[in-house]
Amino acid sequence: MATAHQTVAIADEGQHSISLDQRACKWDKPIELAGLPGLEYTATGVDDVQFNKSRDQGYAVGTVSNDDRYFLRYEGTSTLKDGVPLYLEGAWHYTGGTGKLRGLTGGGTYTAKPTPDGGMSFEIEGTHEFTPTH
Repeated sequence: MATAHQTVAIADEGQHSISLDQRACKWDKPIELAGLPGLEYTATGVDDVQFNKSRDQGYAVGTVSNDDRYFLRYEGTSTLKDGVPLYLEGAWHYTGGTGKLRGLTGGGTYTAKPTPDGGMSFEIEGTHEFTPTH
């Protein structure tokens, strides 16, 4: 999946804008769920930016090595300089999964800082468990 990005300016103050982003991501150090390593995920989110601060929320859909998928939701804030993120932080929680990941629950926190190549490096912490489904 290619990266998609659309920004719409709002004609009030503080260089206010709303952005919709979608990007494919890979783990530097894969997560492990149900004994299966995470391969990649797609993050889709909305950023409400004003006065070099952003409120961010969105979803991620990831795949593990047997092609089962996990789903999560995130919400956080960003600090920007000249429209470029300097620091992100927030919380996330699993909303479900398929196959061996069915009944996945849990959550945690994240922080992120820019990398020299223009990307972002995330530190993600959290817990998970599997709740039986009917």
